[in-house]
Amino acid sequence: MKCSKKNFFLKNKIAFLIIVRMGSKRLNNKAKLKINNYSLTEILLKRLLRKFPKEQIFIFTSVDESGLYLKRLLAKYKINFFADNNKNIFKRIIDLRKENDFNHFVRITGDNPFTDPQAINKIIKAHLKKDIEFTYANSLTVGTKAEIILFKALKKANNLAVDKNSSEYMTYFFKRGLFKRYNIKFKKIFNFQDDLHITIDTKNDLLLERKLLKN
Repeated sequence: MKCSKKNFFLKNKIAFLIIVRMGSKRLNNKAKLKINNYSLTEILLKRLLRKFPKEQIFIFTSVDESGLYLKRLLAKYKINFFADNNKNIFKRIIDLRKENDFNHFVRITGDNPFTDPQAINKIIKAHLKKDIEFTYANSLTVGTKAEIILFKALKKANNLAVDKNSSEYMTYFFKRGLFKRYNIKFKKIFNFQDDLHITIDTKNDLLLERKLLKN
């Protein structure tokens, strides 16, 4: 099974949802902050577009946070957009599915610019081959991870969830024994890889990433 050609993702009806939240208690407007003249979300988007079809990529956010910044990204890169004010993220994705045909979706954090597209390819391949509801990779460095979810499993999670407004923490729902899940193992590059992270959660994280990429 090859995942290199973009029509593979169209054929298998795989959507890529970039979850963007502008608000952050530790680093306000984090998704808009820049490294080398590109915002964190734009760096992520440019990297994803090298591997995946723009027709299947969605900026996914709330109405309150869908401001001018995101509209400029949409106009520049010609990708899809979906926003509403439903706090239930399960229901928000179900509503998106009513307007767009997909059987699986890759959940990607919009302010993690170094999410690994090559790893996403491997996760998708394993997910489809094993016929799994939820596929993830704990072995990747924090800040590079993504996960893929079967849409039918999302509907099941929505029906089972007691507090649907806590669906922002979606990963915890799917790691329960109620779902067929698979944790794909990646070979470690460094022995201390589990202790590393390249997320940008604070101003110091941002300054460090700027320094690393500049050098």
